[in-house]
Amino acid sequence: MTDEPRADDPEALAALRARLRELRFTGEGIAEALGGDTLSRDPQDVPRYLRQLAEGSPLGAAVKLFLLDVAVGVAEAEEALAPVGLERLEGMGVLARDGDEVRACVSITPLGDLLVASDRYEGPGGGRPDHVVGTSISSRALAAVTVRRPVERALDVGTGSGVQALELARHAEHVVATDVNPRAIAFARFNAVLNGCANVEVRAGSLFEPVEGERFDLIVSNPPYVISPESEFTYRDSGLPGDTFSEGLVRRLPEHLVEGGFAHVLVEWVHARDEPWAAPLRGWVAGSACDALLLRFTTQEPTRYAAAWNADLRGIPGAFEDALDRWLAYHRRLGIEEISWGAVVLRRRAGESWVLAHDLPSTRLAPSGDHIRRIFGTRDYLDSLGVGRGLLETVFALADDHVFEQRYEVRGGERVVLETVVRLAGGLRFEAELQPDAERVLALLDGTRALGEAIGEVAGAGRFDELAGELLPGIVRLVELGFLVPLSADPPG
Repeated sequence: MTDEPRADDPEALAALRARLRELRFTGEGIAEALGGDTLSRDPQDVPRYLRQLAEGSPLGAAVKLFLLDVAVGVAEAEEALAPVGLERLEGMGVLARDGDEVRACVSITPLGDLLVASDRYEGPGGGRPDHVVGTSISSRALAAVTVRRPVERALDVGTGSGVQALELARHAEHVVATDVNPRAIAFARFNAVLNGCANVEVRAGSLFEPVEGERFDLIVSNPPYVISPESEFTYRDSGLPGDTFSEGLVRRLPEHLVEGGFAHVLVEWVHARDEPWAAPLRGWVAGSACDALLLRFTTQEPTRYAAAWNADLRGIPGAFEDALDRWLAYHRRLGIEEISWGAVVLRRRAGESWVLAHDLPSTRLAPSGDHIRRIFGTRDYLDSLGVGRGLLETVFALADDHVFEQRYEVRGGERVVLETVVRLAGGLRFEAELQPDAERVLALLDGTRALGEAIGEVAGAGRFDELAGELLPGIVRLVELGFLVPLSADPPG
């Protein structure tokens, strides 16, 4: 037995991966095994899950071991995991025997076609300081906003269990993952071998120390950004006051990017209740030699924030109340009024940089890398037009995932439109309300005519200048948000 998983038996891990795939140990397969139920991490749900799993099912045994933290008989484990011998898995710290039973020493969670090993859930208030988290809301959020393009070198700062490094390995020739936590290093190496990612290199050290002087095409980071008075958990607490850790990380990212390289980092930051939420982030990226896209997922006042981060303590008498008092006293001492959570996306570029800020509720998160890349591209295009008629001479097309929605009333047998909204069904899922003339112009932008022609058709004789002046600010906004894609244009003049 070891205290952390080892990756020194790649053949056994390859066989384990193949066997779990054969069992359909996937999100879809597990949901079917649970009768369509969604698996939660609440221990109180375990008795229900156990009754939903088919008796004697090898998949059920794998779910009990790696997701429900329930012991199974030796014979049941052997059948579920064959041809991988239990002794080999025990030697790597994956399983432990206790008499006639076997228990998993790690959790293994399917993430698409990946398998992510991490520490088991230890219950309310439990968990060791160097606890290693697997998949989470934050890891999924970061993966969703990462630009996915083929690159030579990528970096995952504060890799934890290696979730982001595994995702990067799909489209980067070489991935470097760093972490200060020795257990995280062990799990990241284990997961790289478990998933057959030979292009992932894991280095020990704090933040950028292991890559000093190196530059990358793509950087991601899901760091310990929580604004707390604690310094207990490596994955959560930086030990630095307020949002200074997040600010320092954002400011250091550009020095490790190649020209044109992208960086994506999750952050939390504080701001006054009557202050624009993006104001502090704009200060962080000012003078960075990078274009910046700032995304806000949520904003909470300190009481709700402290309650959310300490929810696991509700089962321990007095612990939840004590934590609230401690966290709120800390926030009062720092004068914190609002705490926001979101992402900063940077692209290193010579010349004058720009900053865009958008609200993106976490409930609307979806894979958005292509959309984000489109936003950077269309903003570059707008900047290239300069002063003149270039925008009117551009041929635009609506993004493929656009959807128009209308609310209307019927009056006297006639339909009266009350509101028209255009939405993007994928990516960042932006939406924009349209006036009737703007809707008519957008409907004509099918990739065959310039914007000026479409406005002319809607305006009719004598109204072109008036309608163009009215619509162009909104059109520019739709281009910035990625609703409209420039296909071709005459040189701007």
